[in-house]
Amino acid sequence: MKRTLFVTSNRLGDAVLTTGVLAKLLIDEPEVPVTVVCGHLAKEIFECFEGVEKVVPIKKRKYNLHWLDAFRRIDGIFWHRIVDFRGSGLGLLPTKHRHYWKGGNDQQHKLLTNAQLVGVNEVIPPVIPVTGTKIKKPFRIAEENQVIAIAPTANFKGKQWHYENFIGLARRLTDKGGILQGAKILVLGAPGEEEQAMPVVEALPKDQVLDFVGKTTPLEAAQLLSQADLFVGNDSGLMHTAVAVKIPSVGLFGVGKPTVYGPWGERSLCLVGEPAGERITRTEILNDKGEVEIRETLPLDYVHKKVEDFYKSLST
Repeated sequence: MKRTLFVTSNRLGDAVLTTGVLAKLLIDEPEVPVTVVCGHLAKEIFECFEGVEKVVPIKKRKYNLHWLDAFRRIDGIFWHRIVDFRGSGLGLLPTKHRHYWKGGNDQQHKLLTNAQLVGVNEVIPPVIPVTGTKIKKPFRIAEENQVIAIAPTANFKGKQWHYENFIGLARRLTDKGGILQGAKILVLGAPGEEEQAMPVVEALPKDQVLDFVGKTTPLEAAQLLSQADLFVGNDSGLMHTAVAVKIPSVGLFGVGKPTVYGPWGERSLCLVGEPAGERITRTEILNDKGEVEIRETLPLDYVHKKVEDFYKSLST
């Protein structure tokens, strides 16, 4: 029987960016079941794809022993097709069609580089199935209100816009006269990121905030995001997840590679701090008068204006 082996990233964001390629393979070769090797965080997401027969989650070990673990758990040695985004030993197993990662390209978006690995010279957008027969437990939020989703966390402090800015932006967008007046505010963050996100939750009105910080799996977060009207967040896996469920998405970049990892598509906006490449965290400096001044590479007023203009443009 023909089978495909699909080896993707251990990191959630990078794994999400490969979901479009997987979806294309399943459409092009519906008769060929797929085995996915990925990190534990993304396991549940890949299990939702019709046509994926097995998901093998791995945890990094010294001396690359995690690949030996994966080899023992996949079924068989010979494959119809192997797509390996990790450049691992699994990608060298016998196969009729081999797509083997040999390095990225910092001059173009990761989605295009991923597509080129399977011979497609145009971006394949990410996609996460949030409905369907393989979804065991649907996550729903109140539908009578509009919802803005914010993700104030990131895996590195230098990528985190100051929490007070997220509070200010959420209030401006949902207060009277805002583009999402009266909307609920969905706050998301992974387990372990409560310290970063809870100051935002605690500063917002209790009857307005939807606190899911540390309370969802990546798939559950995707389900919640799919019901939102707008996403604003740092460069993170949640940002890529928002794009993958096709909601208007704004990504905030300082340290990082917006050319490679910025939110993709006409319904996305990438805002980069000035100067580019610096942390978007808030810093305090002494001016010439010896007074303390707050320095922002991505000021709240600027972000608010850009987000408003972006959201309004979607309805024109």
